Amino acid sequence: MRNNRKRMSVKSLENEVIEAANKYVSEGVIPNLPYTGYITFLETGERLTFEKAYFERRRQLVALGLGYYLEKKEETKTLLMQLLWEICNEYTWSLPAHLPVSEGCYSHEAKTTIDLFAAETGQALSELLTLIGDRLDPIIKCRILEEIEYRILRPFEGKNREWEDKENNWSAVIGGCIGMTAIDVVDDSARLSAIISRLDRSMASYLNGFGEDGACVEGVGYWNYGFGYFIYYAEKLSAVLGDQRYLELPKVKAIAAFPYYTMIDLDKYVPFSDYAVSSLSSGLVSYCHQQFHVPVPQLAGGVSSLESDHCYRFAQMYRNLIWYDDAIVKKATADVFHYYESAQWLIVKKSNVFFAAKGGHNQESHNHLDVGHFILGLDGTLFLSDLGAGEYTKEYFDEAHRYQFFVPSAGSHSIPVINGVTQQEYGERALVKEVTNSRFVLWLTDFYPQANLSSYIRSFDIEEHKMTIVDQFRFQQSDNVVKEQFITEIEPLVSGQSVRLIHEENVCHLHFSTGIISVQSVAYKNHYGVEHIAYVIQVVSQHGNDDQIKTVVSWNKR
Repeated sequence: MRNNRKRMSVKSLENEVIEAANKYVSEGVIPNLPYTGYITFLETGERLTFEKAYFERRRQLVALGLGYYLEKKEETKTLLMQLLWEICNEYTWSLPAHLPVSEGCYSHEAKTTIDLFAAETGQALSELLTLIGDRLDPIIKCRILEEIEYRILRPFEGKNREWEDKENNWSAVIGGCIGMTAIDVVDDSARLSAIISRLDRSMASYLNGFGEDGACVEGVGYWNYGFGYFIYYAEKLSAVLGDQRYLELPKVKAIAAFPYYTMIDLDKYVPFSDYAVSSLSSGLVSYCHQQFHVPVPQLAGGVSSLESDHCYRFAQMYRNLIWYDDAIVKKATADVFHYYESAQWLIVKKSNVFFAAKGGHNQESHNHLDVGHFILGLDGTLFLSDLGAGEYTKEYFDEAHRYQFFVPSAGSHSIPVINGVTQQEYGERALVKEVTNSRFVLWLTDFYPQANLSSYIRSFDIEEHKMTIVDQFRFQQSDNVVKEQFITEIEPLVSGQSVRLIHEENVCHLHFSTGIISVQSVAYKNHYGVEHIAYVIQVVSQHGNDDQIKTVVSWNKR
């Protein structure tokens, strides 16, 4: 592993926060939340215009709040209190994308909608009260408590919420935030006990989204997010109330180890599903090792910086300050062979080579049409890749439109098109026929209905310097066309029946047994709205009733 980044210490993070706070104080401006952002989302579904301003305001909250916590300057407190007042004045703490809409307008419930970000805001304000509340003006403290009561606690207590049953990050983030908020501000012990008991439902829902082996099908970014808030709440429950109901669960310990086994290189992880490139929280990673004694990934930059989270979540940044242990997260990781049976992910990391392939199904949280898909990397760079998350828009999460977007569609994954049929949204899991540290075999027939298939089996055989992929078909007709696809972000060089991918000193070769080779370049927007180019290597061949396609992938130094 190469590490050219300067490692940050907790002191350097403290200095970064204080410097950001001082800059805000010198400018004396609180970011405006544009009304047009609400309208733009209603009219076009575009989210980034409003969210950029929203998260800039949350950045200011983290900088001023923690800046004052670390260094008690009166001028910092003055601007912080104005910011807190403005946050209490916000139309809603939720994002427009999560608000209920009725007849082209946001409904009357918009102001008290508890989405991820409303819950995070309530948690941030309540934790600030525990840290510096005795130094704030009484009117600010009272206003914060009133808004938390009005926007978070009473709406939660008033009715059951859909997110309480979601087996993904929503149940953990919102439930964890509400639990931490209640622990911080609810004085009535009976009321607090009732809230904590109610939250067992959402915490159980979250854990139900994992197998006993701890696999997170949403990817390591959502592990960092959802499991992070689950742990922040579980730890607070233990520290304040002596309740370890979650920290002692074996499944929680297994989940804590997930990033270690999915690490490709420094700050790079298996990008299946809606993965977005992001650094793991150094405080969370440190805590997982300290609490559960599990292996954790090496972090390139030491303690997470202020800019490590583009949403600027207070709970995460505060715990980076108080939990980080540099001795833990600078240890090198070893070679890995790991199979997540619940998700059907095989991960092999040996020397400079990284390989991962997946089975699973196509009704997963943040699903992509990608059963049978794989990635291959050399020295931390993916030569055969997965694009991760596309730009989040309203239609991206609309079931009727999701797979019209290139990134989550079958077209952006290294899987075939069979007799003109792309992989479909089949809800049952793939059948794993064989799995060892060098061989992975999947039965994928049911994912291609109407393709006139009797059977389709894909096998991967991994050797020291090459991998062989065999697609074995049995058809119900004699005249068949298969289009194999391989996804890369490195421009391919075609020569005869081979394709070369070159990056720095490494060369990856794809040798095809048959077919006509072509390459398509596709422009797409990543999770952050930035345009990228992907290359789709396509190999079209004709087949009879019973046939196979063999692809040999090899690699060497230039």
